[in-house]
Amino acid sequence: MIDKISSQFNRLRWQTKLVLSCSTAIFLTFFLFSFLEYHTVSKWMMNREEIAINRTMSDITTFYNAKSYKPNRGDMKKSAAFLRKMNDKDQLIRVYDEDGHVLVSDKNGTFPVLEAAPTKKKVTQEISIEGNEAFVARAPLKGNDFTGTIEIVRHLNTYRRMMGNLFWVMTVFGIAAIIFSAISGFLLAKQLLKPVRDLAKAMKQIKETGFQERMNGYKQKDELTALTNVFNEMMDEIEKSFLLQKQFVEDASHELRTPVSILEGHLSLLNRWGKKDPAILDESLDASLQEVTRLKKLINDLLHITRAEHPRLKNQEKTDIIETLHQLVKNLEIIHPDYNLFLEVSPILPKVAISRQHMEQIMIILLNNAIQYSNNNKTIWITAMQEGGKIILSVVDNGIGISNEHLANVFNRFYRVDQARSRENGGTGLGLSIAQRLIRKYHGEISIESQEGVGTKVTIVLPDLI
Repeated sequence: MIDKISSQFNRLRWQTKLVLSCSTAIFLTFFLFSFLEYHTVSKWMMNREEIAINRTMSDITTFYNAKSYKPNRGDMKKSAAFLRKMNDKDQLIRVYDEDGHVLVSDKNGTFPVLEAAPTKKKVTQEISIEGNEAFVARAPLKGNDFTGTIEIVRHLNTYRRMMGNLFWVMTVFGIAAIIFSAISGFLLAKQLLKPVRDLAKAMKQIKETGFQERMNGYKQKDELTALTNVFNEMMDEIEKSFLLQKQFVEDASHELRTPVSILEGHLSLLNRWGKKDPAILDESLDASLQEVTRLKKLINDLLHITRAEHPRLKNQEKTDIIETLHQLVKNLEIIHPDYNLFLEVSPILPKVAISRQHMEQIMIILLNNAIQYSNNNKTIWITAMQEGGKIILSVVDNGIGISNEHLANVFNRFYRVDQARSRENGGTGLGLSIAQRLIRKYHGEISIESQEGVGTKVTIVLPDLI
């Protein structure tokens, strides 16, 4: 049963859930408060009734006992005026002898007389007969020629009327509180859920029209406003990522189209003429192998840049910059013996929290670029030093340089300053983009200074500890 109710409740709209929850909470709070208040007032009033009847009894017994002589039957019958003066509404006062004969009585109001069990002791008790309730107080009285009992019967009509009125007042206020809570809960839920509805509307419009839609900001500073801001920031990032991916696909398609077209052309040539012509066969095979090599390098670069952009790239390894640079320069000097590579490093450098593989990959990209575009002056300087808690690396060449119009775009994917020359050298235009993304993943910075015909300087700044 509980599971069924819970299942039905979960199917309701959030606004309905909030209204029901708010109304239920207010109802239960009001009900508990009213229940405690009702019983507290009831007990207090019953106490008051009992105190009132006991006070009346005390006054009457004091009056009769204060006489200098004991009252006789005649005196008792003459005291009706006194009893009438002492009596309250809905109350009966009487005095009767040991045989049960009433000597004097006064009844104030119309009500049935409730007879309690006789007793010779002073006692106050509550009795209920056929729905009628009353307090009955008795006290013994010693007269001159009789022994009797003073009895006061105090009906609880006033108490019942007041408690009935209190019950109906609480009921009316309870119903009004429930209605008010339902209305206020509806308005409050509508206001609170407005950002959520706007968010759903924005998502729907984004689905239909694209990533340009955003939510309107709210002046108040609360959790839903924070959610709105996070959503807009997230959409900015998604739109930016989507545009970059779109550009990446377009650039990759463009870059792949050329080698594929060349391969297709040579294969068609071989299919038509090259089977019987050894010269055409050799030329087409050499050209096809070059394009396959270029395709392989392009695919490897694409894999590298994808890994560099992975958001969960973490590293606990620390790399010795001095040892890594010495080994890297030594290897490049073997591959390029006609180039002069000068390495200048500080005597002591702290280890940097970057993987050695990524450090080598970054430096290889920068040094390969310096070598490729420094055919006329084959001297390259590599420096590493520490400044203010940061490691600064630089690669300087005296190559062809980069003009100002191209300098701002060199980190873009597939961007090449000299398309023809870069393609001849086997470049894909992804190297600097890969290096930049790897460096940013390690909270570093990379910058380029260049002058056309003079040379280029690439500077890397890495934190010594991350």
